[in-house]
Amino acid sequence: MSTDTASPDNVINQMVALRVQRAKLDHQINSLKPLFFKACAAQDKSRFEHEQATISRRLTPGKWDYPERIVEQENRLKQVKQQFQETHEPTTGREVIWSIRLAD
Repeated sequence: MSTDTASPDNVINQMVALRVQRAKLDHQINSLKPLFFKACAAQDKSRFEHEQATISRRLTPGKWDYPERIVEQENRLKQVKQQFQETHEPTTGREVIWSIRLAD
């Protein structure tokens, strides 16, 4: 992809083309994931080296069943935070982002 010519149409066309490629790659990756996970499990190791990568196993975060009093405290905190956000502007983190949604 060339970024030499910075005409808006050219830049938009390049970005859309890349997003189409990315969607195709995401589909290929998702299709291969079950077999990949089985192949990794067959290694019987939490971490192993491949010629082009190091592959390691990690666990997703667990979930807990909290007592009711903790859930109530959390809900009160969420309400206080929401009230604060409604009356104050954020200090950092707000950016303008353009998104692309591919047509079906």
